[in-house]
Amino acid sequence: MPNRNAKPYAQILPEVQRAVAGSIPSDISKMSEGALKDRIRRYIIDHSIHAADVPDDQLENYLYHDMAGLSFISREGLFGKEGFEEININAWDDIEVVVNGCREKMAYTFLSPEWAIDIHKRMFRDYSGTVFNDAQPRATADIGEGIRITALKTPLVDADVAVASSIRKVNTQTISRSSLLDSGAFTDEMATFLELCIMHGASMCISGETGSGKTTIAGCLLAKASKVLRTYTIEEGSREWKFVYRDPKTGKITNSVVHTKTHPNPDNPLLDIDQEALVKDSLRFDPDIIAPGEIRGREAFEVMGVSNTGHTVITTTHSNGTLDTPERIVTLAKKAFDMSDPTLFGMAARAFPVLVHMEKGPDQRRRVTEIREVTGYHKGEIQSTLLFEFDVKDNIYEGDVCVEVKGEFRQLAGISVGLQKRLLKKGARRVELEPYIMPGGSGQKGS
Repeated sequence: MPNRNAKPYAQILPEVQRAVAGSIPSDISKMSEGALKDRIRRYIIDHSIHAADVPDDQLENYLYHDMAGLSFISREGLFGKEGFEEININAWDDIEVVVNGCREKMAYTFLSPEWAIDIHKRMFRDYSGTVFNDAQPRATADIGEGIRITALKTPLVDADVAVASSIRKVNTQTISRSSLLDSGAFTDEMATFLELCIMHGASMCISGETGSGKTTIAGCLLAKASKVLRTYTIEEGSREWKFVYRDPKTGKITNSVVHTKTHPNPDNPLLDIDQEALVKDSLRFDPDIIAPGEIRGREAFEVMGVSNTGHTVITTTHSNGTLDTPERIVTLAKKAFDMSDPTLFGMAARAFPVLVHMEKGPDQRRRVTEIREVTGYHKGEIQSTLLFEFDVKDNIYEGDVCVEVKGEFRQLAGISVGLQKRLLKKGARRVELEPYIMPGGSGQKGS
């Protein structure tokens, strides 16, 4: 039977919060979980508190996570849920969670638009010290190991929405080549070719949409290369790549890696240390490989520049496919210098002789769908050859869910003489190149 003295939880929370806050000399956030829960429990018992919409045995936990945690996010342990990938907060009362590639609407919401904004402010303040308010209604930060948030609040979103955010779990574990092969991400021949390129001086750009697996593939290749080649990485926000290896017996570092991260300065943007600055600094560290995590702005010009100085570069970007990637890079580079298209396209063609495209299929599996060699730029067009592709034959559904993409990986053409020479000059053996030398490797226009 319902308790006649029960009140809505939305009324209980501010009452308990005021009472507990008023009874302690310091900030609630400075109390330990045990101490705060003890005070909440005593108040509930002393005042016979019952919620109409929360069971008595869960009330203490609900109050704790709303007062000092991240509301339902920490209460439900979403970040630690097996297969958790992302929380999409479309509005204060519209929450979606992506687990193992499947998106699902959640029953829980924030208590109010104001409460949603307050919880987001707490996330930014307590975990990163980032300001999120009316003056700075857009923020991005790390809020824990491998957890990255980007949020927008009013007035950037409507008042009835209050706040919209994407909270993503970044995979900091390097996925092995064998795991990617087992998942059907690429074939052994494709993997060997990409490793051959990164180990022997052929820079590459990996494209795809968000969540397609670009960073995962790049990380797999870098994990191998960084064991023997001096590697300099550049990332924004969360650290996704970790390639420092230690001898299990001595604990001493066995490879040569410099990991860097950008450092925004919200109080004074002129003091920002962005990707462009870190790319410029990279050459002073004598790297064999320079790896900007993703090019999305004016740093694209500097990235092309360092690749054209003879350094090997591996990076990622967003594009629709390998044919679109050079134009994407040029568009970004123009944010730094508005040079002529022929000049910039020529730079892009020389900077990235190998282009890779990743896609997440309707069956939620991530695959390398294209590997293309760029051989030059002539008379306004990129010259290239599609070396490998994933050819889709059909999609198999069970109800509304695609359970299988039927297709096959195909090697379509061989590498050019120019790429053969580049790889040989950087130490590749002729026998390693032979599987990738076949008719059709001369470089075909836009093929």
